[in-house]
Amino acid sequence: MGRIRRSVAIAALAAGLTLGVGACGGSDSDAASVGDCIDASANVVDCGSSEATQKLVSDQSEPDAIACVRIGDKPQTEVDVGGTTFCAEDL
Repeated sequence: MGRIRRSVAIAALAAGLTLGVGACGGSDSDAASVGDCIDASANVVDCGSSEATQKLVSDQSEPDAIACVRIGDKPQTEVDVGGTTFCAEDL
């Protein structure tokens, strides 16, 4: 019985470490996130770069995401960056 508990504890620890590394960016350092800037080809670039054309302002895959705002002085457009849909504003 002790052996089963140890196996379960080890499996839980391994799962927790895997989730922790994934949440910290683990191996996918090129993944886009809100606040990043993109160029005209929807590649993530430094926001201070002359190539930066838009800033990602919301992640449309989030459960509480709302539609891109298309009115006002900074209309948002829907863009696909690395397989994830975001709303972006022109810089």
